[in-house]
Amino acid sequence: MTMNPIDRQFEEMAAATPKIDERAFAFSVWQRIHHRPKPWRSLVKGLRSVSPGVAWRAAPAAMALVAGSISGAALATDRDVDDLAVFTSHAPYSISALADLPKAGS
Repeated sequence: MTMNPIDRQFEEMAAATPKIDERAFAFSVWQRIHHRPKPWRSLVKGLRSVSPGVAWRAAPAAMALVAGSISGAALATDRDVDDLAVFTSHAPYSISALADLPKAGS
């Protein structure tokens, strides 16, 4: 009876001995794990060099974001909103309501 090629391959793999020293391999893996640099340390070192320039460039955007948030919150009116109103045919932003809008310039 002939053996299935896959079974034959499994038999050959089971009979083969590993060609690496498992203890040396395990030692080298643990040495890499213990002595690897922390990823956040390199990130912090990189950010220290660019942080003053980024801060001065981001300050106007942050100020605009704060001012826009405050003015938007002040202009928002309190009203009862139905969460399922988007599915009605007369919702303010439905396609049927947008199609009924007057055209610009008329």
